[in-house]
Amino acid sequence: MLKESFIATSPNEAYKLAIQKYGSIDNFKVIKATQYRDSSGDLRAEITIEVDEDTFKQFAGIDEEEALLEEIKVLKSKMDKMKEALTPKNPSSEVLDEIKTLLKNKGLNQEWVDFMLNPFINTQVAEDKELLLSFVLEEIEEAIKIVKQPIDNRINMFVGTTGVGKTTTLAKIVAWCVSKGVKRESIAIINLDNFRVGAYEQLGFYAKNLGVDYFCVENSDDLSNLLNSLSSKDLIFIDSAGSSPYDLEMLLNSVNYYKKSLKENSSVSLVVSSAAKYVDLKDTYEHFSFLNIDRVIVTKVDETKNRGSLIAFLLDTKLPVSFISTGQNVPKDLKIASKRAILDYFIGNINEE
Repeated sequence: MLKESFIATSPNEAYKLAIQKYGSIDNFKVIKATQYRDSSGDLRAEITIEVDEDTFKQFAGIDEEEALLEEIKVLKSKMDKMKEALTPKNPSSEVLDEIKTLLKNKGLNQEWVDFMLNPFINTQVAEDKELLLSFVLEEIEEAIKIVKQPIDNRINMFVGTTGVGKTTTLAKIVAWCVSKGVKRESIAIINLDNFRVGAYEQLGFYAKNLGVDYFCVENSDDLSNLLNSLSSKDLIFIDSAGSSPYDLEMLLNSVNYYKKSLKENSSVSLVVSSAAKYVDLKDTYEHFSFLNIDRVIVTKVDETKNRGSLIAFLLDTKLPVSFISTGQNVPKDLKIASKRAILDYFIGNINEE
């Protein structure tokens, strides 16, 4: 077996260089990873891999002379292995098992965790908890998607289950738009939630305080007619009826509303609570998937410490996030989503039980 090193700015980037050269993790084995600062003080990461001679030649395209030199290296590597064999090694890694358990307990999908960490079994990397966590968190950060412009459509519909905070979040976003210079008279709020007691009054109160037009409709024909009459509005926000993922009647009513009324230049935001379990998040997504959901708004990050289920949901659905709601106060408890903010919420409690 031949050894080869790859150096980059992070373990993830170094790992990608190995994948880029050899095509797949199946063609090599990671045996070591280190981080250090170079002479300029910049952080560098180096991973060392093992690859068999034939694979190395296949991907390197070396000539006969170079192959001979590589054979000498192989012999030296075998001698080194014989020396290493004299030192007993633990075939399992307590550190690796600990991190797997930690991440799974935090709500990350077991299959995803195993896929990320199994290549490091029986390697020196598996003994470095900080390095392994760094690698996983970098993978999570890269996989999370963010909406480039949080409000980039004229019609913006909000859907989600009852109690998730749609109405309050909608009010915060309208206030955010006003703070960014959108004229109040060019904004309209439409309420479809005729099923929840007090929904009309709550949203009407927010609309009045924000100084924007407010409408309530009771059927899909009224919604279509209203949207046609609001052609002069630059932004329209629609608060949908909240429902349980298992409420068939509510689902059918939603279909009638949305399928007949949504037009081009519209977006559908799924509002989810970071306190929800993974299975409930998936049920909610599947419940509203007929609306072609194109983004997620996260609420209630202040009400839970275990946000792994949310991370798993975002990794699974690949839906981009637009806003994060951090409390009940309108309008201040709202943040534009960023990868760093989402990851910070997860990292902040990763070692807590």
